[in-house]
Amino acid sequence: MTTESKATVLPDNEKPLSAAEMLERATEGFNLFQDGRFSEALAIFENLLALDASEAYFHTALGACHLALEDLDQAVGCFNRAIELDPTDITPFVNRGEAALRQGKVTEAAQDFNRAVALDPEGKDPLSARARMLAAAAMESAEDVAEAEAPEDDA
Repeated sequence: MTTESKATVLPDNEKPLSAAEMLERATEGFNLFQDGRFSEALAIFENLLALDASEAYFHTALGACHLALEDLDQAVGCFNRAIELDPTDITPFVNRGEAALRQGKVTEAAQDFNRAVALDPEGKDPLSARARMLAAAAMESAEDVAEAEAPEDDA
């Protein structure tokens, strides 16, 4: 999340949220997510996005909530927007890849995992290690599918 001061506009009688207040709410949402309270976290990130739709982290976090709730199409939409806003962040690529895997889109998943790995060639981010593992699993799965669909030789 960026740390610039962003005064957000709220309905009539409410005062705008400061960057610190938005960060506090995002932290609350993150903690709820970590505790497995996905619907509550989702509500917080929906609210934050309504206040600042230009923040890529809010889209990624909302997408993670949707992914955890198995709302895969919504999750992918959120990750797509996060990537548009910040194509250098590994997280939405890994998460979108996971959604694609769950949807049976192995090739798309592998592409996202490989993109995440390319963003961290030195492997410093723990998510890139996860992406490497998932990319290998996706490729293995694709090979298994190809072998199962290949016609058998009648020799």
